Amino acid sequence: MLLTVTLTSPISLQKINSEVSEYMKIWPRVLSIACALLLSAVPVARAAELELFGKLALSGGAEKEQGGTGGPRGTIEALGVVPLWGNLGIQGVAHYVGGAGSRYGVSAGPVYAWGGGKAGIFVNYQHRTFLSNNFVHVIPALALYFNQMNLNLWYAQPVSSPQRDGNGRVEYGQNKLQATVSYFAGSDWASFLKKDNVEVVFGMQANTFAGAGRAQLKSAGVGPVLGLAFMPVKDVAVNVFHVTFDNRSAYRVTSGLEFFFSGNNATLKQTRRKYLEPNVWVPPAAGRVGPSPSNSTCQRNCTFVE
Repeated sequence: MLLTVTLTSPISLQKINSEVSEYMKIWPRVLSIACALLLSAVPVARAAELELFGKLALSGGAEKEQGGTGGPRGTIEALGVVPLWGNLGIQGVAHYVGGAGSRYGVSAGPVYAWGGGKAGIFVNYQHRTFLSNNFVHVIPALALYFNQMNLNLWYAQPVSSPQRDGNGRVEYGQNKLQATVSYFAGSDWASFLKKDNVEVVFGMQANTFAGAGRAQLKSAGVGPVLGLAFMPVKDVAVNVFHVTFDNRSAYRVTSGLEFFFSGNNATLKQTRRKYLEPNVWVPPAAGRVGPSPSNSTCQRNCTFVE
C-alpha cells in the first residue's frame, strides 16, 4: 500500500501579520458589543456627579518599549477634575517619567458623568528626551460602573508624525487599546483590607496595530494587564503592582502610592469613580527603529527592532 503525504508550505510572516492586523480591526466592535451586553444584563451602580477632585501619584518600577532597552523608571503624576456645570467637567493630567528615555507631558479634555459611568476624550502631549521628540495622542475613554466593579475602556491614537533625528533613527508614537475590569472587595479581607478598599485589576491591551509606524515596527503587540491596590487609610492608596506586557517583549511594571484630595473620606471604589481612566497607564508608549548596524551614521545609542 502506498502512503502519500502532502506537505503544505509554511505560512509567510507577511500573512501572519496581515491576519493579526485584520483581527485587531475588529477589537473596537467586539468591545462595543461586550459593553452593550454588560450594560443591559448587569445592574448598574449609581455614582455621584462630578466634583472637584485631585490626585498625586508616585511610583517606581521598570519598563521596556518596542525597539528600546529595559531599565528602571520613576513616575510622578498629578491629576485633577474640575466640574463646569451639571455633569460636565474637565480632567487634566501632568506626568514625568524619569530614567533612561525620560519624558514628560500633559493631558486634558472634557468629561461627562451619568449615573452609571463616565465618558471623555483627551488630548495628550508628550516630550521625550531621547532624540528630543514630541508626540500627540487623542484618547477617547469610557467607564461603566457596576455593583462591585468598574469596566474601563480607552484607546490612544497618535496624531503626530514620525520623529527623525537625521541619522536614520525614527521614533513612532504607538496606538493602544486597553480594556480592564477593576473588582472591589465585597467584604473585609483583613483588618487593613476593608470592603470597597481593595482593588484587583485584570484585562487586556493591544498596541501597534494601526497608525504610522505599524509596518516599520513589524507587528502588533498583545498582552495582559494586571494590578492590585488597597487603601489602608483614608485618601491614601497603595499600588502593590501594576503590570502589563506583550508578545513583542515590551513591558511596564510599577508600584507606588496615591494621595487623594477630595475632602469626603471616600472608599477606594468611590474614589476611582471620581475620575476617568487612563491615569497610571499614561503616558502612551513609542516604538523605535534605526538604520542597519552597517550604516556608519548610526551612533552608539541607536536602537533596533528585532
